[in-house]
Amino acid sequence: MNWKLKVPTRGRGLFEWAQRNGLFFALVLLCLVFASANDRFLTRSNLTVILLQAAVIGIIAIPGAMLVLTGHVDLAVGSLMVMTSIIFGEFMARNVPLGVAIIGSLVVAALWGVVTGYSVAYIGMSPIIVTLGGLAGARGVAQLVSEGQTEYGFGDTFAKLGNGRILDTPVPVWILATAVAVGGIVWHGTRIGRHMTAVGSDSVSAESLGVRVRRIPFVLYVVSALAAGAGGLIITSQLDGSSLSIGRNVELEVLTAILLGGVSFTGGRGSLHGVVFGLLFIGVLSNGLILVHVSPFWKEIVIGAALFVAAAIDVVYQRLERIPIQDVEPEEAAA
Repeated sequence: MNWKLKVPTRGRGLFEWAQRNGLFFALVLLCLVFASANDRFLTRSNLTVILLQAAVIGIIAIPGAMLVLTGHVDLAVGSLMVMTSIIFGEFMARNVPLGVAIIGSLVVAALWGVVTGYSVAYIGMSPIIVTLGGLAGARGVAQLVSEGQTEYGFGDTFAKLGNGRILDTPVPVWILATAVAVGGIVWHGTRIGRHMTAVGSDSVSAESLGVRVRRIPFVLYVVSALAAGAGGLIITSQLDGSSLSIGRNVELEVLTAILLGGVSFTGGRGSLHGVVFGLLFIGVLSNGLILVHVSPFWKEIVIGAALFVAAAIDVVYQRLERIPIQDVEPEEAAA
């Protein structure tokens, strides 16, 4: 009896293509739908609004995606945003110079990242447990420091961080563009980027090849905390006040952009441009639904469905990836 196992290499390629490019075409289709439904959608002012609304989430999502690429996750970014905002407000209430207040609040955020990174990378604690603790703990610190009070009125200079414009483009959009450029260079153009992928794919093999499997996630947790702190200061500038309402549900939006962008939650696979497409998909969907007067609850439904599809594609791709790409031709079995 003769038998032959044919591995579906085309199927594997199809799912890999879908992970890398499917969201781009979904984004284009979404833009075409909203553009045909409302003439204001493709105007410069509305596109600027979309980018402005996506800026803070994007700034935080870039180091967050790098963490997921290494097989880690940071669920505390929203709480770090509000903690940084409140600490900045307390500095300003005590007449600390603006520059010192900004640096001081960011240093506190970075120190939080140091503790988180050391606990996960060097002690070996669960990233989910540690960052869930950070989610509750950082917001608790903010409530304790503020005692429920809101500080406001930080001056015109600080207001430019969130509301200023350069070449008629909002400052937060320029910050996002800089973060994307730097992130792209690190991710796709340096040895560190290759090491991040190696750590997420197989940390044991990566360590045997000399990759610093502990230092990389440690540094990324610090950068993630700094990005969350910067996002908190941008929102504080836009509101001209430090509020305990800052940062709610940011973790979900950041993770949604990362996973929709094709970064595997198990680590080892993903691209920065995919994360950018995921970020834009969420921004376009939110903005477009408002323009066409559709209930915002549909946003959650569509994003939930898109996440389900992305997760399903990732699971199928992982299963196909385990199959060796070869034809098996065993000898003829004995009669």
